[in-house]
Amino acid sequence: MISNPLYRDTVTVIRMVRGEDDRGNETWTPTPVDVSGCNVQPMSSTEVIEGKAQTITRWRLAGPADLGLTAHDRVQFEGRTFEVDGDPGVHRSFGGVLDHTEAILMEVKG
Repeated sequence: MISNPLYRDTVTVIRMVRGEDDRGNETWTPTPVDVSGCNVQPMSSTEVIEGKAQTITRWRLAGPADLGLTAHDRVQFEGRTFEVDGDPGVHRSFGGVLDHTEAILMEVKG
């Protein structure tokens, strides 16, 4: 892949690895993985003041095509932890030069 100065961010993907305990119950273990070659940009922020103050902030993550991000994972960037909002998409291009994974990240406070 061509080196791109826009993909200079490193994020920590917290993969939720599915397992089973000794009684056969489903378990989820958070497993952090650092991923370089990403780009994280703010998108929007909404404030709700009905009943209690709450903010919902969305960011756009673009990363390697083989990122393997799922809707169950979390992403940490610059000291903040985000949920993956919906299913990430892998975008493919002719010749593979612009291949990447794209996801919407969401942070809810309050």
